[in-house]
Amino acid sequence: MKKTLFTALALMPTAVFAVSEAIASKGSGDVNADYLLILGHALENNAASPVLELRCEKAAEYLKAHPDTRAIACGGITGENQTVSEAEVIKELLISKGIDGKRIILEDKSKTTAENFYNAKKLMDETKNARVALLSSSYHLLRARTLAKLCGIEAKTVAAPTPKNVCINCFAKEFFAFPLMLLNLKEAKKNG
Repeated sequence: MKKTLFTALALMPTAVFAVSEAIASKGSGDVNADYLLILGHALENNAASPVLELRCEKAAEYLKAHPDTRAIACGGITGENQTVSEAEVIKELLISKGIDGKRIILEDKSKTTAENFYNAKKLMDETKNARVALLSSSYHLLRARTLAKLCGIEAKTVAAPTPKNVCINCFAKEFFAFPLMLLNLKEAKKNG
């Protein structure tokens, strides 16, 4: 009996996380925003990974449906041999999908998701209580939305699909990354 109770209590946080992740992964629905923060993803040979490609496809779809929204492409140079920022790659992809480059602001200094938010916040017009939408992969939305809030950004979420071949790995990674984000938050605030 004690072993069963212990097992149930030990699995409770995992179950709560899984349910929260499942709810967050759907996004907030159709959101009208002043800014769309598009979170970057690690590049592969200075080009978009399949995860980033899907984020950019969803971002282009959103921006076409919301012509007054400005995009903030987020992500610096994060890889050892990388010569372009994630933000630059996002901008190139959005332009190739028909989005006017004048609508895209580059946040190309950050190396972490928390730094994305601190730096993006500086780029937004804070005098008008900007409405913000946050776009990332479905697996990343719970942590991203939580981090945004901790960094002072209230945002609705827009879910880009996660490639099926990496879906389980990505959701599992988030389980372990979620508690680590709190440790990285202090460093990001200092750098952002």
